[in-house]
Amino acid sequence: MGKSDGLSPSGLGLEYLDCQNHVYSDMDPDPDLSARLPAPFTLDAPQPVVCPLGQIVYAGTKWGSQATYTHTASPGFFRPNPHFLLVLTLEGEADYVDRSGLRAVLRRGDLVWTPPGVDQSYGPRPGSRWSELFLWMSGPLFDTWHAHGFPGGRSRLMALMPCDTWIERFTAVVTERPDGRGDSPLLRLCRLQAMLAEALQCEAGRPAQGDSAWLDRACRLLRSGSLTSPALEAVARQTGVSYSLFRKRFLQLTGKTPGQYRCEEVIRRACRLLARDDATVGGIAQQLGFHDPFHFSRRFRQVMGMSPRAFQRSR
Repeated sequence: MGKSDGLSPSGLGLEYLDCQNHVYSDMDPDPDLSARLPAPFTLDAPQPVVCPLGQIVYAGTKWGSQATYTHTASPGFFRPNPHFLLVLTLEGEADYVDRSGLRAVLRRGDLVWTPPGVDQSYGPRPGSRWSELFLWMSGPLFDTWHAHGFPGGRSRLMALMPCDTWIERFTAVVTERPDGRGDSPLLRLCRLQAMLAEALQCEAGRPAQGDSAWLDRACRLLRSGSLTSPALEAVARQTGVSYSLFRKRFLQLTGKTPGQYRCEEVIRRACRLLARDDATVGGIAQQLGFHDPFHFSRRFRQVMGMSPRAFQRSR
């Protein structure tokens, strides 16, 4: 799960207890923690965000993860959780149970949010390769959320769709730009709070597996073009439904219309382009399919709360 350096999960000196009262230490060699399997991307970030309001203690990915099943399958082993923990399922299926009472089958896009002190047992279902992205968090900001019931006394389970978009957002929070011109730790921490608030809206219902596959394809198509191309009707046809049904189904699964989702994704691309030294507002507006720089600036402000030029100056 990370480096053995005192900050990573394999170096915190925690002791785990199985059902036969055998004690294990995370300082012991653990083949799962050091596994390096072929992966689409890798996170291994000790303390990527630290500020007076809180910190992300560690962020990482584990592909082909065994999680606590490295030691023994549930219910024979529960691992204590020393911090607030987010676990996002990247692929596959896992059985999950913890001492707060949450029991679930985790699938792609599922996010578990667990408070400190809750013992957990989870790992891949038989015959399934399971992978995870995880964040450990601590500090007064997270304590305040917890005191007001978030996550509260019981772990929370949320279904985040489309998963690829959420992966990008979590990765952006914990990854610094090579040139050092990224957002401040405070701004990145506040962005994570906004993501958690948005995720809570997804707690009530989890889409069926067929809906998840359909939504992933729809989102990939919407992200592939510009603000106006391909036409939304053409995207609907590629998913095999009429535009009216496409809009209704997309809205039910995401809480956003296809047009709103595509606009937000285009603005995210615009943010990356604006970070370049040679970027111009007019050039980006034309590249991303806006009618003119004024149209681009208006939509950018609606999504980001500031003008493109103000965003450039803040970098």
